[in-house]
Amino acid sequence: MLRTAAGVLVAAGGAGLAAALLGCIVGSLTAVVSALSLAFGAALGALAAHSVRVDPPELPSRLDALALAVFLLVSLRQFLWVCFERGGIFVTLLGNNYGDLPLHWTYVRFLANGAAFWPDNPIFSGERLRYPFGADLVTALFVTLGADVPALFRLLGLLGAGLAAHALFLWGRSFAVAGFLFAGGLAGLRFLATGTLLDYQAGLAWKNVFTALFVPQRGFLYALPAGLLLLWSWRRRLLRDQEGLPPWVEGLLWGAMPLFHLHTFLFLSLVCGLWAGARRRILPGLLALRWAVVPAGWSVWQVTDGWKSASLVWWKPGWMIGGQDPLVFLGVNFGFWLPLVAVAAVLALRKGEGEHRLTLLPGLAGFVLLFFLMLAPWDWDNTKVMLWCYLLVLPASYQLVLAPLPPFLRAAALFLLLFSGFVSVASASRGRGPLPEIAERAELESVCRALAPLPLEHRVATMQTFNHPVALCGHPLVAGYPGHIWSHGLDGGPVARRLETLMNGEPGWREAARMLGARALFWGQREQLHFPSSTREWERQPLVASGPWGRLYRLD
Repeated sequence: MLRTAAGVLVAAGGAGLAAALLGCIVGSLTAVVSALSLAFGAALGALAAHSVRVDPPELPSRLDALALAVFLLVSLRQFLWVCFERGGIFVTLLGNNYGDLPLHWTYVRFLANGAAFWPDNPIFSGERLRYPFGADLVTALFVTLGADVPALFRLLGLLGAGLAAHALFLWGRSFAVAGFLFAGGLAGLRFLATGTLLDYQAGLAWKNVFTALFVPQRGFLYALPAGLLLLWSWRRRLLRDQEGLPPWVEGLLWGAMPLFHLHTFLFLSLVCGLWAGARRRILPGLLALRWAVVPAGWSVWQVTDGWKSASLVWWKPGWMIGGQDPLVFLGVNFGFWLPLVAVAAVLALRKGEGEHRLTLLPGLAGFVLLFFLMLAPWDWDNTKVMLWCYLLVLPASYQLVLAPLPPFLRAAALFLLLFSGFVSVASASRGRGPLPEIAERAELESVCRALAPLPLEHRVATMQTFNHPVALCGHPLVAGYPGHIWSHGLDGGPVARRLETLMNGEPGWREAARMLGARALFWGQREQLHFPSSTREWERQPLVASGPWGRLYRLD
């Protein structure tokens, strides 16, 4: 299984890097570029699987097998229903997918439609795409060759979940598997009083990470298993003086990471440097770095548009505590996890091995730092790195604190740690009541046919929303959902005001269209509801297409 996991992850990273590089050389994704990228990734993956010589880990115990089985069952429930059709409408099971899934769909279709590389932002005029879109790029390779987007979301989601389960087991066996799946605080204990199955953790800052991060944010499908595999290999190589993965395999997984998830890349790089320096094993650390430095440097430069994204880092003491009592905030959000890690850290300092200190102390220190240093405009996005601090401390916390306890006390402690997250996952997996609607198939297909004659570089003015059919067809918008624009560090105010002028047909709408780069305008039911007082002065422009879905005008 280790060889297979390493091979699949190397194949994904290699295909993503090849597609990005070939896209820049050729100008866009084509069927030939997609086929070559996938073939290159598959060849690298086969070579990586053949190169792995590490002895396989111990076989799973009954408890390990139970944790893995539950993880895979939950993953089947979430990813088989991540995007499916019901009554002619694409819906999703998990509410957290409602905003994120359409954005990924937009990126996939935009790239597969032949977007010029390096791509412009398909949801914001005049900006380059500064987002780690590696997972969407790999998905787009298959779409270019004829695959279906919703089907790929399901298939690749399940593949990523299987790889994540294996990597979690390698890193910390059943405790890491269950700790990731059922992360939470104290909020879920309310179920014992109410008897009502709800995600009580959903309204808090620290949510269940499986449902809030892993399922909706597709970059983690690569970043989580690849990152854990790197940590596992570095722990063997740098902390235990054992054989790890081949350095070139580590280097490729590490070097491709910025294309898929920049926060994970930065965290892993810091941990590798810290471990190599603390154990004075610089040379073994450099073995992987020499393979990673070129692809990583190029990917970081492209994804950040020459480090422009570095300006998103800012200082905010307290993270999301605000006016709340700090102790209450920490207790409700994180429950018994923080006391567990604190006790483990004390034990590590007193009598623990160096390995325990080098996982617990950096993890705890990083967690504290993230309560002051924000890494994105939306402070909640710090959870993308807090997750890694959390995963880093799990194995040592179990070995130092929980494993020595008598079975009854250990079972009670596990209940207190995991029950709230269990309630969150169980609630998110029920699927009762109305499900979030992503798109109507008939409308989407009609709009895609109407857009077909327009060149892809012709941006379309629409209402700003996250699941507009024009965006889901892969055609760039003047401006998409304001929340996505803001969370990516872009000032959407001036563009939104000009878009209002254009859509309302106000004096100066032609100049507004020119400044926005709007070459077409979509007018449908959403626009009618959002701009009820529009003069529709642009209706004198050439009509490209019309139907029950609305009208599409060319703004020449």
